[in-house]
Order: sequence, then C-alpha cells, then structure tokens
Amino acid sequence: MPMEPAPAPPPMEVAPPEAAAADPEPDLPPAETYSEGGDSWYDSIEFSAFADAYASVNYNFPKPQFGRNVLRAHDYSNGFALSWVGVNASYPADPVGATVSLRFGPTARQIGNGCPADDKSHCDSGEGLENVKQAFASWKPGGADSMFTLDLGKFETPYGAEVSESHLNMNYTRSMLYVSQPVFHTGLRASFAVSDLFDFKVLAVNGWNNTIDNNVGKSFGAQLNFHLKNSEDADVVGISVGYLGGPEHDDTLVVHCGVGEQFSSSSTKCVSAPSATTPSEGVLDRASSNTKGWRHLVDLVVTANPIERLRLVLNADYGLDSYRSDTGTNAFDSSPYFGVLLGARVAIVDEFGIAARGEYFRDTHGFINPYTVTQNLVGGTLTLDYLPSEFLTIRLDNRLDWSDREIFNKSIRDHVGNQFTTTLGVVAHTD
Repeated sequence: MPMEPAPAPPPMEVAPPEAAAADPEPDLPPAETYSEGGDSWYDSIEFSAFADAYASVNYNFPKPQFGRNVLRAHDYSNGFALSWVGVNASYPADPVGATVSLRFGPTARQIGNGCPADDKSHCDSGEGLENVKQAFASWKPGGADSMFTLDLGKFETPYGAEVSESHLNMNYTRSMLYVSQPVFHTGLRASFAVSDLFDFKVLAVNGWNNTIDNNVGKSFGAQLNFHLKNSEDADVVGISVGYLGGPEHDDTLVVHCGVGEQFSSSSTKCVSAPSATTPSEGVLDRASSNTKGWRHLVDLVVTANPIERLRLVLNADYGLDSYRSDTGTNAFDSSPYFGVLLGARVAIVDEFGIAARGEYFRDTHGFINPYTVTQNLVGGTLTLDYLPSEFLTIRLDNRLDWSDREIFNKSIRDHVGNQFTTTLGVVAHTD
C-alpha cells in the first residue's frame, strides 16, 4: 500500500520587528570622524626642523683648530663640525598665537654668549636660555586678517639681509656685516601691515642679544618695508629701512679691592683699610651708560628678482657706538663703523645654482675684530649649491677675507693680513 506523503510543515511566522532601543543620550552630538585637515586647534600648528653640519679648511692652518677663524660668525671650527640642529613650532594668531624656536649645538651656544655685557655669566647661555632662539606670544586684536600684530617675548631681529640659519641665505658662511648686527631681541614688537605694498614695525627691547638686560635703559627701533610685486603677487623689489638705538653697555662696575683695602661708596674706589685681611669688592654705579653710552644702527636692505632665476641683494649699515673714555670717568668717545654687502645668486637649473658675495667693512674700534684699531676689511665669497631634493641643501663656499692689519691667525703664533677658507655645508631641513 503506497505511503501517503508527510504533511507540509506549517508556515513559519515572522516575528514582528523589535522596537528600536531608545537613545540613552539623545542630546550628545555625533562623534567626530577623523579628517586630515581637521578643525582642531592643534591642526593649525606649523612645524619645521633642520640639522646643519659642515667641514672647513682654513689654509693658514691655525692652531688650535677651534675658534681661530677670525671675522666668522658660526663657522669657526676646522675639520668636521656640527653647527646646530633646530625645531620650530608656530601657531598663527587668530587672535592669539605663539612661536617657539629651539636650537641645540655650538652655534646656539655662540649666539647665547653674544650679549654686550662685560659679565658673560648673564648672557642667555648663563641664564639657561641658549637653546631658546625664539619664544613669543602674538596677538591680533581683529583676528587673522587684522593689519596689527603685537608680539611679546624673545624674537629674531628684523635687521640685516642674512639670518643665522644658513640654508635660508644665499651663501653658507655669514658675512662680516651679519657679525656686526644683532641676532635677537627680547621685548615688545608691533607690526602694521598697511597694505600689500607697505608695512612697518616698531620695537621696545632690552637691547642686542640679551634676554636679561645689562642696564636699566631700553633700546628702541623701527623698520619701514616696501614691496613691489608682479602679476603673480611675488616680490620683484623689496626695500627695508631700519633704525635701532639704545644703551648697550653695563651701568654698574664691580670694583675688586685687595688685602688691606675696602671699597668706599663716597669716593667710589678702593681706599686703605689695614684691618681688611681678605680681598673684597664693591659695586660702582655708572648710570651715565644709560644716557651717554648709546649704540645707534641704521640698516638698509634692498632685494630684487628681475627674472625668475636671478636674485640680487644689497645690505648697507652705519653704526655709532659709544665707549667710556676711561674706566674712572663719565666721558664717552663715539666710534663709527659702516659696511656694505652686494650679493647675487643665479639658479642654473632647479637643482644647481651659483652665488657670489662681496663686502667691505670699516671698523674703528674693534667692533667685529680682536683689535681696537681702525681697520679696512674686505671679503669675497663664491658659493656653489646643489639641492638634490627639496629637503636637502649642499653648499660649497670658497671665501677670502683681507685686512690692512695682520689680524688673521696662522700656525700657532703668526698673524697675516688675509685668510682663505673652503667650507662644505650640508643642511637637512623640512621647509
């Protein structure tokens, strides 16, 4: 008997959809998704870094090798040397911003020791600030597009055609004119961007290359900047005229008295004191440094880019420094100095260029050289540069310095009137 087919199973009933769970936090905004160009404040910070090393030969072969290249700013060693490394961080003011530039290495130490104080222990190197090249806060009261910016802190000088970072100049070695100019200031700087063609700055600062001032006086400066632009909004001609003036010499003097002497505040000198069995010292007030011991600097910089691959630069300075005639008097003598620099760079191709620099400097009181006699100084530099990538700059400087006095070291004890060097500089950088 044939079997009957099994009855078909009843159709499955589809369960009704469950009600959506209630949002326990309905008022929270949706989670932000990652975006490469996010709107967080830290996305606006601009970072850069570099490492600068060089190898140098002074054909006078001075000994010892370190610190014997006269008239040089930072290439003062022979053989292989690390100049310095640096990192920069900047947050654009909108309306508040900040900039920090840190430097490490021999060049940072040299700049940190460059204050005009007689007691170098109060230079930035002595105060733990040699590694801070810049650190200042910025304020634009009208926001990012404001024409007015106020900076407070430690910042680079606006004067001169060259900067301390070698890869930002046309030559690896810095000029004699650079040696005579300030590197940084600490104080207040106000900038006014009047238009695309004109802006100006005013400064009230402690002085030259010092965060801790060596006197109670302040230095004041101004700079006017003009720009002539082409149709692509690039500078064709730039002109900067600046002035800086203020007291740069100590307004106190430590007087050391020997055994049998003591310092007299009324006569401001050491007087006989038989009962004094140990050396002592006193502090002499030299307030006249703040009124008579001023240093003045007038600075002119002209840059031109007449064609795409050619850059020209002119820098001329006139300075007047006041020195105390004698340590025991309040009389000062004025010592003028002046110099001029002409430079040009031609980009043969994008990766290779040639730069030349000629300069003259007249020094009347040892402002940039070791001897306080009037000297005429001449320098010439030819630089070949190679940029294998946008992050690497290689420069070969051949440079001759000449003086009408025998100021350049040769061997151990000899001195001659000229100095010829070859310097290979290699800088890896992110900007």
